[in-house]
Amino acid sequence: MPVPIPVEQRVTAVVLSVTLLLVTVQLIRKYRLREEYALVWLAASLGIFILSVFGGLVTHLAAYFDVSYAPTLVMVLGLLFALVVLLSQSVALSTQANQVRDLAQSVALLEWRLRQLEEAEPTADSPEPASNGHGGQTGGQTGGQTMANRLPSQTRAPRTNTRQTSDSTGRPGKVLVIGLDGATFDLIKPWAADGHLPHLNRLLREGAHGALRSTLPPMTAPAWTSFATGSNPGKHRLYDWIAREPDSYRFTPVTALDATAPTIYSLLSQAGRSVCAINVPMTYPPVPVNGVMVSGLPAPGIQSTITYPSELYRELVAATGDYMLYPDPGQAYSDSGVDAFLERLYRCTDGRIRVFDYLQQRQAWDFAMVVFNGTDTICHALWKYMDRDHPLHDPRRYDRYGAAIRDYYQYIDAYLGRVVNTLDDDTTLIIMSDHGFGPFHKFIHVNNWLIQEDFMRLGTELRSRAKQALFRRGFTPMNVYNTLMQLGLGALKREVVRGQGQGLLKMLFLSFADVDWRQTVAYSLGNVGQIYINVAGREPLGCVSPGSRYEQVRDAIIERLYTLRDPETGEQVVEAVYRREEIYSGDQVERAPDIVFLPRRLEYFGFGEYEFGSHRIVEAMKRGISGTHRMNGVVLAYGAAVRPGVALANAHIVDLAPTILHLLGVPVPAHVDGRVLEEIFSPAFRPAPAPEPAGQWQHVTNGAAGLTEAEKQILAERLRNLGYVG
Repeated sequence: MPVPIPVEQRVTAVVLSVTLLLVTVQLIRKYRLREEYALVWLAASLGIFILSVFGGLVTHLAAYFDVSYAPTLVMVLGLLFALVVLLSQSVALSTQANQVRDLAQSVALLEWRLRQLEEAEPTADSPEPASNGHGGQTGGQTGGQTMANRLPSQTRAPRTNTRQTSDSTGRPGKVLVIGLDGATFDLIKPWAADGHLPHLNRLLREGAHGALRSTLPPMTAPAWTSFATGSNPGKHRLYDWIAREPDSYRFTPVTALDATAPTIYSLLSQAGRSVCAINVPMTYPPVPVNGVMVSGLPAPGIQSTITYPSELYRELVAATGDYMLYPDPGQAYSDSGVDAFLERLYRCTDGRIRVFDYLQQRQAWDFAMVVFNGTDTICHALWKYMDRDHPLHDPRRYDRYGAAIRDYYQYIDAYLGRVVNTLDDDTTLIIMSDHGFGPFHKFIHVNNWLIQEDFMRLGTELRSRAKQALFRRGFTPMNVYNTLMQLGLGALKREVVRGQGQGLLKMLFLSFADVDWRQTVAYSLGNVGQIYINVAGREPLGCVSPGSRYEQVRDAIIERLYTLRDPETGEQVVEAVYRREEIYSGDQVERAPDIVFLPRRLEYFGFGEYEFGSHRIVEAMKRGISGTHRMNGVVLAYGAAVRPGVALANAHIVDLAPTILHLLGVPVPAHVDGRVLEEIFSPAFRPAPAPEPAGQWQHVTNGAAGLTEAEKQILAERLRNLGYVG
């Protein structure tokens, strides 16, 4: 018979195991261990905890080996000590690995800039350095070349000595853009009418405003790139946060290097206008401009080069204090972390304002822009607290967090009030967002649906069959994620759920490595609803011939999509389906998804964070994000050049770049899809000459080739941490 374990020894074992578990959790949180270490030590700690709590297991083990419990306890103590030592080494290795990745990233960015210099066409009569408006020069010089010559290779617009004016006074005009990521009139207008947003209410009355149609899909990367280029994704090449790597079925995060159309930051710089861009998404890595740039998403961290010029970062820290790139919404996905998330959110916003104020006081810019991500991040994380009809709404927490989103909007509104009160007559203020926002209820796991409809087939190898069996029984990243949420490890979602199946994910869970590609006609990558046909000659193992067979497969998928229903409610899940040529145009359409669908009300959302995130097709979100993107963002314009009270109709995000160029007297290039929003201008406004084509853009095709594998991994981790990739 097994010898009973004395109570005091059981208590000692439980206390020790709980201590080890808590230490493990804190180390994972503080040092952000790599996924391999984090999951192994979490599993080991949980295992020891279970053995300690269920003492019968230890008793039977002791009886089996014919030992008393005392030696077993000593053995357990020794194991605890060994695990603590190994855990500390994991922390050291993770820290060292992060430093190595940061170093590799810096080297890669330097190599990319050197390639741009080598590829730039030398000119016999290099233009003079651009004036900063105060008699000095901006942008810096390297090797005798001006800033303009260090821009990526392109057809340069000719410079002129005279500047167009933006008003009737003859003085040079300026443009100030404030981006509120994810801002929506669905929230702004009711709160403004109720007196909560007095300054936005004033802008609605005294300026021009309207809904701003986003890109399809309404994701941050394509939307902000369309804002900056004035072109649709078919021309700038970014369709989501990720893209399939050539000759493989792996996908990788995209950066500004992947875009193939010129941005307003480059076009204005070439025309001699000074530029200040702070935290604008898709400006990483920073490129030379006639002024300054502080990168926004997907910048991986402050250890990397996030500013142009590179020494600007040290100047900003010395002048304004520590700079925080983003608050981590993963904190708020666990209820216990909401307060910490809000504290970091406001601290991050304060730092952003300090930096922008400092740079504006240092110099008068022709074009200045800052983006606040908080209006997006807080809605992702806290929508459920505000929305009484949300499936995850908890009435007990409404009093504490129900007004959190409105409070943050009020905070931004107070800042806008200060901006408006100090705005001079030469400056046009534009407030805009890249997309709107609304409640999120359920994920659509598109690849699971493709398997059900026999458009995708899985492999028959022993390992794949074993993973499929576990998958059908619920061994999936989403279920692991939910377990981590219950343990208060919301930040670990970036390691376990999000991204491209690196590390343990690909080994443990069903992934694209388990797909029989020779028998698969379609697959899904990205967010919202994006489907690619497995085309022969385009994909590495494509089996669908271009032409009639391609159209047959695409038509069949579209027809079946409209039959997809929510098994819980019976409602139709898919609201609209588009063929890529119906919504995109340009020389990069070949990289677009073959089918894009919009789920009903966008309360459903295609799961783009892992190939097979769940074993279900439609799955209610149990915890985590509760709000997500909508098609209509916002645009407000205010200033002496703007006609008060204009209600904009049919404005699109691609319209802002040509409108800004027009305000600053810079020709609109021929590739631009957007139009100048002429209707916003007041009668007193003296516009620049009618926009003329500025020549065909010659884009640089390096793309992600400028990033190392280590650099791609750190960017992926940053996006997972923020709830992207997707």
